[in-house]
Amino acid sequence: MSRNFFIIKMYTFHECTNPECGLRFPLDLDLHKGKFCPRCGEIIKPVAEGQNHQLNMPRNHEIPLWGLLDNIRSGYNVGSVFRIADGAGLSQLFLCGITPNPGENDQVCKTALGSEKSVPWQYYPNAFNLVKQLKNQGYSILALELTPSSISLFDYEVAKIFNQPMILVVGSERAGIDPGILALCDASLSIPMHGHKESLNVSVAFGIAAYWLSHLIGKK
Repeated sequence: MSRNFFIIKMYTFHECTNPECGLRFPLDLDLHKGKFCPRCGEIIKPVAEGQNHQLNMPRNHEIPLWGLLDNIRSGYNVGSVFRIADGAGLSQLFLCGITPNPGENDQVCKTALGSEKSVPWQYYPNAFNLVKQLKNQGYSILALELTPSSISLFDYEVAKIFNQPMILVVGSERAGIDPGILALCDASLSIPMHGHKESLNVSVAFGIAAYWLSHLIGKK
């Protein structure tokens, strides 16, 4: 499939003339007219021109994968999830509990960068009741949570994914997913960790899972 690109922004990369500094960075000439290094204050010089590109292709949200955010505290995390949902092609997002929404939180919009307008979303105060309703309607509920019974996201059987729509649930940055919701989930998925920390930032984890599941759906 051919891809048509168009340029949406031009940047000039500059380098500090101070050899002890040598900072090299992109300069947005529309916003910054300075001639001095933001690190050491010496004169900077242009060294290269760069371009931001965007695919000239229609966006659609037809993938039968929805996201449910229950009691996420950070508006920045929610905004990041909106951008992820747009990029991965999720059909919509449910924002539940204390999760901030674009209509009342500037942090969400600042991070979402317009994707809050392209991804449909709904707010529900009680995620537990919503999950019960969705489960009764035949949706497959997938928790992104490390539990004694969780399996690796990358080992989840492909055959189980495509028989019915899916809801990918993430919970509070500190408390995790509501135990009542976990009890309703068809599977708990976790992301393997190879370092000292037990988990990733909630929006990062959501992004990995959303893109992986979207990829599997696309292969079907």
